[in-house]
Amino acid sequence: MFGYEDLLKEVDIFNSIGVETGVVGDSYLKNRIPYIYIGNDKKNCIIVQGAIHAREHITALLVLDMAKHLLARKDLILNGGIYFIPMVNVDGVMLAQQGDTVIKDKQLRKKLLQINGHSDFSLWKANARGVDLNVNFDANFGSGEQNVFYPSSQNYVGEYANSEPETMALINFTTALRPKATLSYHTKGEVIYWRFGQTRTKLWEHYRLAKGIAQNTSYALAENSRSAGGYKDWCIQKLDIPAFTIEVGKDSYSHPYPYADYENLLMINKDIPRKLVNTLNR
Repeated sequence: MFGYEDLLKEVDIFNSIGVETGVVGDSYLKNRIPYIYIGNDKKNCIIVQGAIHAREHITALLVLDMAKHLLARKDLILNGGIYFIPMVNVDGVMLAQQGDTVIKDKQLRKKLLQINGHSDFSLWKANARGVDLNVNFDANFGSGEQNVFYPSSQNYVGEYANSEPETMALINFTTALRPKATLSYHTKGEVIYWRFGQTRTKLWEHYRLAKGIAQNTSYALAENSRSAGGYKDWCIQKLDIPAFTIEVGKDSYSHPYPYADYENLLMINKDIPRKLVNTLNR
């Protein structure tokens, strides 16, 4: 499995060879959320993020390897910049992979065990407060069909919109950069979500980009009017930019997604960010 400590080591390697790295912000448990930047034009950039859901930690490795792919392929043309944020939910990933022993505060550990109902956290999606970060954003907050309103391993919206430090870190980082688009990597289902109440003009523009991603991955375009409060939703509603949630991997597999199928995920998706940024900056 690819974990938080693995990510920190990889980021140090990027930094040591002169690649720009930095921190988006800190998690609830005060762990830093790293980013990697590759490109030549920060004003014409996109953001690619993964592992906002803890059990989907395979997407952190995927986003990291997308950055490696760009570095390794000097022959590829990149017209713009890409900010890679491999692991947004760093606390949650540690909890999902290592269990409650990563929580040093005894009261918090007890609370999380009560929420989860047992000591196996491998299917945990939320952060270290039991908030599902991808329903915590201020974009029709609390209106999702599967939303719950109490701490849970998944789907809890939080006390109020943008309540979590990870959510605010991503909001502040995105607002400061003003990217031309964002990509959010999740598992599973091989579908691309792209709609969230766009105006007619924007709808066609966003559909055209989504269709391009679909053609390059063979994933299906999908709509989910029953979902709200996600990072994609917030980017579309508040920044008026195209944003896509890409659910990688076959739906027949169970969570957490098996690393045995990882090479297939990487082969299909590794060049999607570059192709998107090039399309946007033609």
